[in-house]
Amino acid sequence: MTEEQFIKVTQWQKETFPKASLLSKIKHLQEELAELKDAIIKDLHTQEIEHEFADCFTLLFGSASTFGMDFKDIISCIDSKMEINKKRTWGAPDKDGVVRHIK
Repeated sequence: MTEEQFIKVTQWQKETFPKASLLSKIKHLQEELAELKDAIIKDLHTQEIEHEFADCFTLLFGSASTFGMDFKDIISCIDSKMEINKKRTWGAPDKDGVVRHIK
């Protein structure tokens, strides 16, 4: 996502959903993640799955904006967290294929 896209998406959300709170956006994101999971399980058409990803991305970025983050803040925190993740030791996948870091 470019900074311009971020601004367009978050501005549209603010204008279209002025009463949405950080928590309501996160709850909506959870619903969209469930829809994405279902679309993948059902092996739906690629474009349908991509649209579910887009819903998740836009809600996540909108939530971050509501929290007070701008595009540069998001890029910075991703870079910072990736540096932490690269230094971690990672375990074996669990029964669902999820890999977690070893504490």
